[in-house]
Amino acid sequence: MLFDDIDKNHFSDEHYRKLSSLIYDRTGLFFGENSRFFLEKRIELRMTSLNLKGLDEYIRYLMFDSDSEKEWDALIATITTNETYFMREERQLKCFKEDILPEIVKKRAGSKIRIWSAGCSSGEEPYSIVILIKESKCVPENNVEILATDINSRVVNKAKEGVYGESSFRSVDEKFKTRWFTPDGEQKWRIKDEIKARVIFQKFNLFELDRYALLGNFDVIFCRNVIIYFDMEAKVKVVERFYDKLNNGGYLLLGHSESLISVTEKFKLIHLPSDLVYRKEPQ
Repeated sequence: MLFDDIDKNHFSDEHYRKLSSLIYDRTGLFFGENSRFFLEKRIELRMTSLNLKGLDEYIRYLMFDSDSEKEWDALIATITTNETYFMREERQLKCFKEDILPEIVKKRAGSKIRIWSAGCSSGEEPYSIVILIKESKCVPENNVEILATDINSRVVNKAKEGVYGESSFRSVDEKFKTRWFTPDGEQKWRIKDEIKARVIFQKFNLFELDRYALLGNFDVIFCRNVIIYFDMEAKVKVVERFYDKLNNGGYLLLGHSESLISVTEKFKLIHLPSDLVYRKEPQ
């Protein structure tokens, strides 16, 4: 079915508000009027795939169909951005390796260190974290637990597979690839098992606030380039949960385009030698 076959009146203002509200309630992702064209085109793709002509029919499918969970996965994969690469935002990762990690190792005094990569996409971030920990040599690997989560089950499965194309290596040199990866077909590279084994991957929706209790506490939370897609109310709810899940003195690392200004005053912005980061001050 072509897009022209879809009822041209199905994207009324009322329909758009209802659908965007459904997505917001499910994921915390906010699609306002400035995102309308983008969202409508993505919905058209999903409706075409399911051979549904009316938006009412698609909304009912999301809400009540026996395959609704599968469709939510497909929709989320369609409307979310998962562009990432190894060693992204190098200055911040340098800060983690040289400033934050040694401090936490000293403070934890042999206790297990827990790190959460929230919004891990296809796995480049958590695998980069493992590599930095190995390079630092300041803590035994079995003393660090890394949880990596994403709302998009497709990218979580890709992360578990650990196979990457050249675009994932845009900010690293050939030595990085040959040290931590093995060739896997034409212009593909597979992460070595010694790195893969250090990460636990799970599907997790940051907006399912009651599920945070199952995670335990962390010393560092990476949530980079994720909350930028939330409105203020959703940001507050998620960041408050991050605060609750951090140990005293733990760190929250956001993307460089993200800030907690007007979101919360609980975290303190800390000036470390390599970067600015947020810390949960000791109580």
